[in-house]
Amino acid sequence: MKYESLRYFFFLIILTVPYLVFGQDFYDRETIQEIKIYFSFDNWKYRLDSAKTGNDGYLLADSVWINNKKYLSAGVKFKGNSSYSPSRNKNPLHIKLDLVKSADYQGYDDIKLGNAWSDNSIIREPLAYEILRQYMFAPKSNFAKVFINNQYYGLMNNTESIDKGFLFRNFLSSAYSFIKCNPESIGSNFGNGPNLGYLGDNISSYLGKYELESDTGWYELVQLCDSLNNHFEQFNDFADLDKFIWMLAFNNVLVNLDSYTGNFRQNYYLYRNHQGIWNPIVWDLNMCFGGFALPGGITSSLNPTTMQTMTHNLHKSESGWPLIFKLLNDPFYVKMYYAHMRTINQENFVTGNYKEWAKKLQLLVEQEVKNDSNFLSTYENFKIALETNTPGTNGAPTSPGIFPLMDGRANFLKNVLSATPPLIEWTKIPLEVKIGTMVNIYAKISNSNKAYLSYRTQISDRFVRVQMYDDGLHGDGLAGDSIFGVSIPVVKPFTQFYFYAENSQAGSFLPERAEHEYYTLEAKIQMPQVGELVINELVPSNNSGIFNEKGKAKDWFELGNTTDRYLSLNGIKVSDDPQNFISWAFPEDAFISPNEHLLVWADGENGSYLNYHTNFSLSGSAGNLILSSNDLIFDQVSYSSVKVDYSSARCPDLTGGFQLLSKVTPGAANQCLNLIDETPKEKVHVFPIPTNGNVEIHSDKVITEIQLFNFQGTFIRGLKIGKSDLSELPRGIYVIKIIDQDNKVYIKKISKL
Repeated sequence: MKYESLRYFFFLIILTVPYLVFGQDFYDRETIQEIKIYFSFDNWKYRLDSAKTGNDGYLLADSVWINNKKYLSAGVKFKGNSSYSPSRNKNPLHIKLDLVKSADYQGYDDIKLGNAWSDNSIIREPLAYEILRQYMFAPKSNFAKVFINNQYYGLMNNTESIDKGFLFRNFLSSAYSFIKCNPESIGSNFGNGPNLGYLGDNISSYLGKYELESDTGWYELVQLCDSLNNHFEQFNDFADLDKFIWMLAFNNVLVNLDSYTGNFRQNYYLYRNHQGIWNPIVWDLNMCFGGFALPGGITSSLNPTTMQTMTHNLHKSESGWPLIFKLLNDPFYVKMYYAHMRTINQENFVTGNYKEWAKKLQLLVEQEVKNDSNFLSTYENFKIALETNTPGTNGAPTSPGIFPLMDGRANFLKNVLSATPPLIEWTKIPLEVKIGTMVNIYAKISNSNKAYLSYRTQISDRFVRVQMYDDGLHGDGLAGDSIFGVSIPVVKPFTQFYFYAENSQAGSFLPERAEHEYYTLEAKIQMPQVGELVINELVPSNNSGIFNEKGKAKDWFELGNTTDRYLSLNGIKVSDDPQNFISWAFPEDAFISPNEHLLVWADGENGSYLNYHTNFSLSGSAGNLILSSNDLIFDQVSYSSVKVDYSSARCPDLTGGFQLLSKVTPGAANQCLNLIDETPKEKVHVFPIPTNGNVEIHSDKVITEIQLFNFQGTFIRGLKIGKSDLSELPRGIYVIKIIDQDNKVYIKKISKL
């Protein structure tokens, strides 16, 4: 993942905002995409309807064209629940580019196209996602003109699919538990839907409410629900609470009731990342901004006027929404919830900033709406839908005009969230940051009785929260001077952090969009010298060994840091081509820890996720690998005859020449002792085993060399036939390598007591 950085007050402090970089992105917000679908038959609608009501399968298209790029044998089907009807001329579409063989457009293989059902403005979904992405990971969304068999099907919302590609781009992995929180049907047995209620340990109780998108995850889902409902003090151990709070704050501020916050408690996904932490992902925003009027529970159906004053504490007293019930009744987390609501409201609606983008979106699509004979509303309703209430659907007689709804709601929330929060300001910034030291961080915090600093050392980790003090005992100056301080360890080149403070009524963050945005404290580290950074191990044919973040067995190699210092990898290049040393370069924030064995995937993914990934794969059983910077070559390796699932690795570890090993050790020291397979039937004798000191070696063969290694494969010294004194060696396991006159190798393990 790449990041956009804004220097803040001082070169060591960086405000970091996650984002993705592409060329002309398929989800570029100011571009209407063009998609053309071709079937070999004319009755495609009948067949799509039949498939939808049957087994919900795909029809095989002759071809699908995306912005003039052709795809053969893609799958196409109708999608949606309420938004689908066989009587409609325009239904939502799901295009699967990789149905038959691997294919993608700019990395996207699933195309989700909505028909803007229940949205006369047609911009609700793109506008809402644009707002949400400021605060948590969420899909991109824009528009696409769709043609089927050369007939204009209409203008559609084009929203990024929440699939494994989305997970990989945002959560840096996709191989773990993944659940869609939508019921199979909304009927009499739907009950409270996927509300995260605890239904016991029987997995069958959760079927129909949740849909498993991964191979496993039911047990972990039950564990999540159990902790939320019965052991809330442990919920933070299983859930990214900040993301759940942002989701609930967004739903309430934007009157997004076709969601967890509304009657059906649905339209979100859950992903359990590599650390075992569940993350929510919001889905299906075509009825945001009051397009759905049923909050459920004790609150009756709303209208455009009552939506403006919908309580910010919706469902606080109702256990049928356990996530809301627990969080809003916790005195610590409810203040965070109010703080996030205040941020969303102030940044987008009190300022009116969202109106400028809403008008741009409508202007962008106006002509296409006018040309769309399958538009589910009318051009006249489209023109006034921002400023005026229009005819509604789904049992609601009126669809709110977005501007009057949110103007009224902005004023209401500004008033009910009027408690004065703490004011957090910078005071002292570290002038020098060194790894291995403690660093003092201070902030001036007014109107606060408690303050916290949350920090982590890399984006894949969880933030650790520590309390800050204004007691004169934490390097914070005088007690009671509103200067809060705390010391944290600097253990890696980058430390990410944010502040949170509270008083009896309100809380506040700095930066306000934390944890989605944060500051980064950077410690300078040196570039490596020749000999300090080496290629240590490589597996050019990984078939059944380790798996990358997508759960795929791919090629990999390992770099070794031979020093006890952190080394920068900024701009260091890796190539498999001796004629081109710059195939791929590490990102500017890349580093290798002291004595680390750094795993790098050579799988063509070209990015920085949980691990680094090059833009090339290794060349089968034979090839080259070069590590360089400008004209300086740090290391280069030529390898050949490497078996499947074997590695070519340095023996001894980090310093020796390369040997073929059957035991691969990604991210760890090479174990150069797997020569037992090569031991001939003739035996040598080593005794006693174990030994307190002396060891004797005898053989009927003529022995030319005897070598002693520790168990990590590091050479210690030579031995001789007969008795050898090992009393000076520390306790542990050792290996004796014996070579006879025919170059046959014998391996013996001994233990020193």
